[in-house]
Amino acid sequence: MRCKFLICFLLIFNILCAQNKTDYPVYPSPMLIPINLSATFGELRNNAFHAGLDIKTGGKIGEKVYAVADGYVSRIGVSPWGYGNVVYVTHDDGYTSVYAHLDKFNFEIGLYVKKKQMLSMSFAQNIFLEKDEIRVSKGNYLGLSGNSGGSGGPHLHFEIRDANQCPVNPLFFGLETIDNVKPVIYGIALYPKWLSSVGEFQDAVYFGVDGKSGKYVVEQNIKANGTIYFGISTYDQSDEQYNKNGVYSIELFADNRLIFSILFDKYSYDETRYINSLIDYKRYCKDKVRFVRSEVDEYNILDLYGETSGCVTLKEGDEVHMKYVVKDFFGNTSTAKFTLVGDKSLEEYSDNQYGRAYYRVDGKSEVEVNLDGFTAKIPKKAFYKYEYVLARQLDTIENVASDYAYVLGTQDIPVQKNIEIKIRPAEQYANSDKLYMVCVSDKGEFEAVGGKLVDGKVTANVKKMGTYALALDETAPKIYPNNFDDNTKIIKTKRLKINVYDNESGISKYDIYLNDKWVVGAYDPKNDLLFYDVDEYMIFGNNKMEVVVTDGVGNETRKIYNIIRENPK
Repeated sequence: MRCKFLICFLLIFNILCAQNKTDYPVYPSPMLIPINLSATFGELRNNAFHAGLDIKTGGKIGEKVYAVADGYVSRIGVSPWGYGNVVYVTHDDGYTSVYAHLDKFNFEIGLYVKKKQMLSMSFAQNIFLEKDEIRVSKGNYLGLSGNSGGSGGPHLHFEIRDANQCPVNPLFFGLETIDNVKPVIYGIALYPKWLSSVGEFQDAVYFGVDGKSGKYVVEQNIKANGTIYFGISTYDQSDEQYNKNGVYSIELFADNRLIFSILFDKYSYDETRYINSLIDYKRYCKDKVRFVRSEVDEYNILDLYGETSGCVTLKEGDEVHMKYVVKDFFGNTSTAKFTLVGDKSLEEYSDNQYGRAYYRVDGKSEVEVNLDGFTAKIPKKAFYKYEYVLARQLDTIENVASDYAYVLGTQDIPVQKNIEIKIRPAEQYANSDKLYMVCVSDKGEFEAVGGKLVDGKVTANVKKMGTYALALDETAPKIYPNNFDDNTKIIKTKRLKINVYDNESGISKYDIYLNDKWVVGAYDPKNDLLFYDVDEYMIFGNNKMEVVVTDGVGNETRKIYNIIRENPK
């Protein structure tokens, strides 16, 4: 009895905590299963903040998903990428709920989507509906949870947006989940500014912390001189769950004075890429560990910040007591304490000398980089602060179709805006229509970034620094039937699967024709799979199925199979 009482108390307490954040409507759960989260709102992701909650479905697809309030379906998406199969419901109270990575839509939505797909002869859809075109009531069935799009495993991505389509933390709306676990603090970082130091170092210095159960400390005093900014690596977990989720708030105090704070409650999609300015991007590129920095870069417009002074200035003999306070949504709190001791300034400071191969990009005007056979246009505020960008030619990269590979900065410089790159093909490939641009990794591996031949140069827009070159793709995609073959007889088979591969310019178009009529072929790139769900277009008897797959430069593969559909006895 005492255990049951405690569980009930904790559920009520969690609900009250959520309701007390501000005045939001209370919605029911979108699924009739216990709410266990594999990701929280504002969680730090690659190039983006997580815009909602990821609700676990026990590693399975097929849980029923329900509308959380009265309203109408305002948007439907179908994509091999991103949210996959997704439904947006705009509610009568002005909020919009989003249900992503679905396996299937309900009958009405599914039929609506299929008509659009057949009409446009395209699997991918981004459909905006008129108000009340498809009405839903609270509790109406919308579809089945799944693993479509860019999902890394079966779950429901659940999102709530305000009237301006800004994501809001769904836990404000009364979703019930139990969390009594305090955030974990992994480490802290110190970032000395110009003519400043931490110990004998002028660059970032990282410290592990000792402790557990919400109380962490850096045991030794940290010697520093000059102006110092800070960083913290932290994550949250909930009861009996192993996932490393995002925290709700971070505060930093210097001698009990708040100098930095951030709250993950609401943001705009226009801001999401500014995550790369919030974190220590160089450290992330090195080992995939994210430190949230207290320094706000000049061109960072992220609105999640509260206090932003973020730094301490020390001289010899000073002593400053620092404390990080980290909370999850339900108020579970962890602290990390450390002490700064003012040290002597260094006798000599290294002076970064940038030669003629570097371009100074201050963000105030466009910068054009020009090398033999290469140009790059870096727009204003493409970076979050001024950067020195290395630009040079490389003749050591093999199998390229340009005279050189070209280094443009380093991959640990985060980029906010598109940078236009143009590369001239080598003379023997000047008229080829099989050219595409690649980013070359440190291991010499090619990553296709697209590109189009215009006025004698391949042009592409990129959002990362690195080494770029041209490659030639003369190999057509590969197609292999997965669960059938030519002249296969099917009776109860509901889905025909085809494996499709292209390891060069990538698959750009995919079509299935049944008896010379285009039918919906769904593409799942993470599994290299194209599939057709058997429907009314497959007749009983012989069916000619033609599969057509095209890569990024127009190479095409066609395969024809005879499928014999038999009547079930």
